[in-house]
Amino acid sequence: MTPEFISFYSHLIIAFLMAVASFYGIKWLANCEERGGWRLTTSILRRPLLTLPWVLFALYSAHYWPGLERSGVNETLHLIHKLILTIYPAWLIWEASMNMEGVLDSMGERWRERLSPSVIARSVQLIIVVSTLLSLAQVFGYSLSTLLAFGGIGGIILGLAAKDWLANFFGGLMLMLDRPFTEGDWIRSPDRSIEGHVEKVGWRLTKIRTFDRRPIYVPNSIFTGIVVENATRMRNRRMIENFSLRYEDIGKISRILSRIDDLVQQIPEVDSREPHYAVFIRYDDSALLCQVRVHITRTDRVGFLKAQESILLLVAAVVDEEGASFAYPTRRILSDGSIT
Repeated sequence: MTPEFISFYSHLIIAFLMAVASFYGIKWLANCEERGGWRLTTSILRRPLLTLPWVLFALYSAHYWPGLERSGVNETLHLIHKLILTIYPAWLIWEASMNMEGVLDSMGERWRERLSPSVIARSVQLIIVVSTLLSLAQVFGYSLSTLLAFGGIGGIILGLAAKDWLANFFGGLMLMLDRPFTEGDWIRSPDRSIEGHVEKVGWRLTKIRTFDRRPIYVPNSIFTGIVVENATRMRNRRMIENFSLRYEDIGKISRILSRIDDLVQQIPEVDSREPHYAVFIRYDDSALLCQVRVHITRTDRVGFLKAQESILLLVAAVVDEEGASFAYPTRRILSDGSIT
């Protein structure tokens, strides 16, 4: 064995040991329980970082193999080297885009509220795909100007042939930028029979799960021409409830309504900052019609109904405590047998 090979094998062993140390060091950082920048980086880029030591080891071994520069394999090796330098950074950025929500969370709540993880992730992924394909074309010897010219002509043809797909694509882009709703929101449209929870906003379709658990797939272009109500973003839900008292209780009605209005505001789920009242509306058939209006902070249906139940029971308790009664349709039978 020549001294050249002995020197190569000694360097190879050292490079292998360094690759092993780097691999287990990155793995230890990824599994570390401490929260910090290293933890975030290694958790998001775990796979590319664990692969990096072995990629560098393979490139080192191939480039410094004795006598390789005098063989025809050297050109192929240089091509592989260029491919790795093109694909590997794209892989790193792609992995980061797949965990964009964690990246924004690490930047603080301010950035998390302003930016949409799905918009940034998909935009970055689109840029990665286009730039990587153009770079690979250059690596294989294709002219970039020729590709761009061909792409311009092909883009016109493609745009005419796939205008519906493009309309849905840009509709999805507008949804991601304007953010009228996000995944998990409860939405409904008074223009269309669309109501349910948004499960996924894609580039072409939005998947909505209805309340009977059936999925519906809506093309994104539809949302550019309809009204969408986002029930999840309600600050509160309004409750308006009518009840009737007997005509015999007209002297008690003022105190009853005053007590109801005061006591309702003491319920934790009632938003006292919003308009509220308990008032006598009108003289109805056989009854004094009253109305209670409040805003409830619980926007989910179950929570709203529970708070509404508490208010209705409170109304019944106040009416009973004041010695009054709820009215109900009545008939009077006169002595001559007629009914009024």
